[in-house]
Amino acid sequence: MKYIFSIFLVLTLASTISAQEGGMRVYAGSTSLVNKDLVANPEGSSHSGYHIGVDARLMSGGMAFLVGGRFTNVSKIAQEDFKLLGHDSSLGIMNGRVGLDISIYSFAEIARIRAKALGSFDIVLIESGTDEPPAGYAINDGWLGLVGGIGADIGPAVIDIEYEFGLLNAYFEKKKSTFNSLSFSVGFFF
Repeated sequence: MKYIFSIFLVLTLASTISAQEGGMRVYAGSTSLVNKDLVANPEGSSHSGYHIGVDARLMSGGMAFLVGGRFTNVSKIAQEDFKLLGHDSSLGIMNGRVGLDISIYSFAEIARIRAKALGSFDIVLIESGTDEPPAGYAINDGWLGLVGGIGADIGPAVIDIEYEFGLLNAYFEKKKSTFNSLSFSVGFFF
């Protein structure tokens, strides 16, 4: 079911981009997830890694509707040091994203500062490695989050900082086990 959802998301995104005025943003960057549960995520540690994605901006002008997807790969177990690649055990997460992109300020026609508000549905596609969460903790298949961010477009280049506030618990039957994340991305808009 997870893979069917991922294929559906990619096909919907591709058909939406071709049918609407706007454009597409392709990007990559670093991600750090922190779980509110201190047993799963001791203080001072995080699930770190990278993400790659694509967002479609539908409609042009001061406000655009965003539809996108990104793949996030982070350490399966919280670690004290930030590590972008090369985890012994990792989680591969598909993030489906829908929301608004609002232009805050434009500098001529070459640059602009913008804000965004998105809903994100995050589905665990891959669990690799032998490391396991603490006893009694099992990762859910997915969760929901709200994303807020600020970014800049400079010609075709884009830079974004986003914060995702987790809405649903990430660990099975563990209250207050939501993931909050911070990500930094760079990419191109065309």
